[in-house]
Amino acid sequence: MLRRLVFILTLAALLSAALPRADAQALPSARVPYALPVYRQPDSSSMIIGVLTAQEQLVLEARNADGSWLLGHSADGSTRGWVRAQRVTFENGTTALSLPVSTEEIFQASVQSLASEYPHISLNSLPVIPTHFGRAAEIAAQGRALGMNQNVISKIGDCLTESAHFLRPFSGDSINLGDYPQLNDVVTRFKASFGEVSLAAYDGLLTTAVLDPAFANPQFCLPGETPLRCEYRVRKPVIAVIMFGAQDLLFTPPHEFNRNLRQIVHETIAAGVVPLVSTFPGHNGQWERAIQYNQIVVQVALDYDVPLMNLFRALEPLPNHGLTSDGRHLTPPITHPADLSAANLSQGYPLRNLLTLQALDAVWREISG
Repeated sequence: MLRRLVFILTLAALLSAALPRADAQALPSARVPYALPVYRQPDSSSMIIGVLTAQEQLVLEARNADGSWLLGHSADGSTRGWVRAQRVTFENGTTALSLPVSTEEIFQASVQSLASEYPHISLNSLPVIPTHFGRAAEIAAQGRALGMNQNVISKIGDCLTESAHFLRPFSGDSINLGDYPQLNDVVTRFKASFGEVSLAAYDGLLTTAVLDPAFANPQFCLPGETPLRCEYRVRKPVIAVIMFGAQDLLFTPPHEFNRNLRQIVHETIAAGVVPLVSTFPGHNGQWERAIQYNQIVVQVALDYDVPLMNLFRALEPLPNHGLTSDGRHLTPPITHPADLSAANLSQGYPLRNLLTLQALDAVWREISG
């Protein structure tokens, strides 16, 4: 009887140790479905201090008053800060409102380095219109052999490129070249393609997405074809104006942006299309990060030896750097996007149109001469 009692007590102890304790609940957490910026404060205008990668787990600590922002850290502790609640998938039965309220501001940046990979690059020392064309003529010759249309350009990028204010108005008749009549030839040559809606430029497009078949337009693109390859197959352009970064700096880690942009330029050259790579506008509230990502843009153009247009530098003297009050989008024209009068060129989009036409004219003269 005693042996049986000892056996029962021992078994009960073992089972008790094996069962989870009521107070050993899993930590509140969430999963990040795609790359997500981490902010210093629960405010999208505050500084980005890190980036969580796709499918990374976020250990949750607190929330803001209405539960729209979450404070947390990565599982390895390398990244800590605020993220938007609507951008994560809660785990372990966690909800935003089950977390304590906090107003903490994160003063120490994440372990992730936000330092530039290319600190030697000074954006304000580089010319606005390309003066070095590198492999452009060689690539164009390859393109002619592949049957690329010498009267067509492609526009590759995010909402700043997809915008109806960018180049499209130059496909119509309401054009005022102002003090730049020499641009009439390049406008005439590419006029029809200026009006085309790109298959590789739309609102929110990231460098990751333009290389992903899931984001291709099924009406025009083949199964398994990326938006970038689809655009080049359908349009057969001689030159592609490529500008990414304004959206990527919010969602794509620097090393991924670097890798993706290199892939974009590589595939552009392989298709026989001359890449005209452009720096992108600064981003109020994320100015240091915009410089970092623009330095990547410059280095990629240098490494592939292709023409570079420095929009970032050209916008610097404009009011609010040519940006609207949200600090992200270019200011619209005062009159008409295809009006290159002096007053209109104080706005972001008209100035970008002028510089792009000048850059296209310079590249075309180089590759056609």
